[in-house]
Amino acid sequence: MAVELIKTGVPGLDHVLKGGLRKNSTLLITGSPGTGKTLLALQFIYYGAKDYNENGIFISTEESLEVLNQSARNLGMDLTSMVDKGKIFFIQKPIATLKGGIFSIKGLLDAIKKNNIKRVALDSLIFFEYLYPRFNGNKMEFRRQVLIFMQQMKKAGTTFLAVSERSVTDFDRLTYDMMDFVFEGFIVLSRIRKGSYFERVLTVAKIRGQDHSLDVYPIAIGNDGLKILFDQTPFSLVEKEEGFK
Repeated sequence: MAVELIKTGVPGLDHVLKGGLRKNSTLLITGSPGTGKTLLALQFIYYGAKDYNENGIFISTEESLEVLNQSARNLGMDLTSMVDKGKIFFIQKPIATLKGGIFSIKGLLDAIKKNNIKRVALDSLIFFEYLYPRFNGNKMEFRRQVLIFMQQMKKAGTTFLAVSERSVTDFDRLTYDMMDFVFEGFIVLSRIRKGSYFERVLTVAKIRGQDHSLDVYPIAIGNDGLKILFDQTPFSLVEKEEGFK
């Protein structure tokens, strides 16, 4: 059976994924602060709705919608117009209000069905720790609850993307935790020192059931958003290799 792929809305990323992201899959975008994780998630939702007619929901637990809207506008995305058209929906759930399970999974599923949602992005993964506080001491049960959540997203016909922070993003020292294995796809964003500044880079660690590139690619962020420079090698890595010669 042929794998059905969808376009991510991130220039260059579909090339790295050899065609796009598997439809109805689950993907974790992880990395250190300032690497472009939230922006990648926003583009996934925005351009999915704008260019590919796939309505989306963006769940924010850390940034206010006002801040996200301003940041997106500076990077070429008019979120307000897409919200007004009923193509994109924002859910702002500050961490403080999640504790105790106030957030309603049923309400989210109802909104997905009512608005023909095809893409859901969650920023960030800490959302689950507050959604299921009583299971935080039981890793296996906590993992089971997260898996149930993502199975519900699949049954609802959505492609689910989540963002997480990571303290160590050196590709040579990268370690994995329990949540990394819950997702079908796992993409790491990092920063590599290049002289007096850092260079943003991306690599795809895994996409279950789908071929993809394993190379490291530089990331550029400009007025038109985030893009993956799939035809370039990170200068920082070139310099590092030359230093070993």
